[in-house]
Amino acid sequence: MVHPYVVNTVNALVLLVAGLILYFENPARPPEALVAPSVAVLLLACTYHLRKHNRFVFHTVTALTLLLGLVIAWQAGSEIVSMSFRHTVLLLMALSCFVAVAFYVGTFVQERRTRNNSIYKDDL
Repeated sequence: MVHPYVVNTVNALVLLVAGLILYFENPARPPEALVAPSVAVLLLACTYHLRKHNRFVFHTVTALTLLLGLVIAWQAGSEIVSMSFRHTVLLLMALSCFVAVAFYVGTFVQERRTRNNSIYKDDL
């Protein structure tokens, strides 16, 4: 299983790059388009604590990523039939968030099953 801090870094980079692409692609440059890149910066800031296996940060990052994925999927809206560039990038961002949450939950379940933290002994 991939370590959560690696998944968090990849997810945050996808959100940051895709969010900035959407921001600069829109000529109006709405400030709400910077929500995903700003959350991506927060997720990148949590990577150090995920590497140190801070459970509070782990659960917070999981909840924040799931919430952001739902907001981005909702933002794509019901106009998915058109499949413009904006909708494709939004779906990519939402998919990245949902895959990251699946990895977080899978890691948490696997760690609970072993009950001795032997999964990440190589990191400590």
